[in-house]
Amino acid sequence: MERLKEVLAFANNKGGVAKTTTVQNVAAGMLRRDPSLRILCIDLDPQGNLSSLLGWREKMKQYHEQKHSTLTVADALRDGDNNHLPVYQSREGLFYVPASPMLAEIDPDLHRQMQPKLVLASLFGNDIHYMDNLYMEAERLDGDYIEDCFDYVLIDCAPALSELTYNALGAATGVIIPVQLGSLSVDGIGRMMEAYKAVKRKLNNDLDMRGLLIVMADERTNLARETSDFLRDTYDADMFKTRIRQCVKVGESQFQHQDIFDYAPDCTAARDYDDFITELLNNDNEE
Repeated sequence: MERLKEVLAFANNKGGVAKTTTVQNVAAGMLRRDPSLRILCIDLDPQGNLSSLLGWREKMKQYHEQKHSTLTVADALRDGDNNHLPVYQSREGLFYVPASPMLAEIDPDLHRQMQPKLVLASLFGNDIHYMDNLYMEAERLDGDYIEDCFDYVLIDCAPALSELTYNALGAATGVIIPVQLGSLSVDGIGRMMEAYKAVKRKLNNDLDMRGLLIVMADERTNLARETSDFLRDTYDADMFKTRIRQCVKVGESQFQHQDIFDYAPDCTAARDYDDFITELLNNDNEE
């Protein structure tokens, strides 16, 4: 029986809109609600911030001390037909495929392959390499493939409409666009929506628009209120009702390499992310 319910790509071609923060806290919040869930996070951003938040630097040090090699998503993408996604586990129980700075130069490797925008999707069809089984006592995964092992896959995309972002859309069943209430964040939404429609039409008919999520919301300024009104008028049918309010605890939690639920479970951002998870899962049940 297949476990996999959804593959969600968090994408926006503008940086600084809390994509990584949202992936981290949605994954942590879902696992907090149901510790039996298997959640896989894939970091497709060359900056690798999500990987760092999930403990990748410590994991690399641990592996190197044991003289074991490490693999990243960049290694897998070099030849998607014949490679395997390297999966690690965080201390908190989330599974992840780490990024690498080499992702910044991955395009020539993608273009050598038959379908450059579907390389990640092809990797989903191969068995995974659960790296932590190499030398440490690790939780066993049921099955060899993503659909057998995981309930949810969350993909953190690079802040650009790059081949990596198209690969995320090509492998996903749903896309979530985090949006900050400011003109620069909103300007790129049209391009992102067009990219979604093109991928759905030409590459991945299973891809759905899950919605636009307002993040770091502070509607006390005129610009924020005007942006909110514009989004409501233009994309109302695609807007999540929940919005994530601006909260200083988010930055503090990431500085401590903790998710918001571990660091400050009663703060506004934790409550907002919990409400968003409820809305997201309720939408799953309605479909």
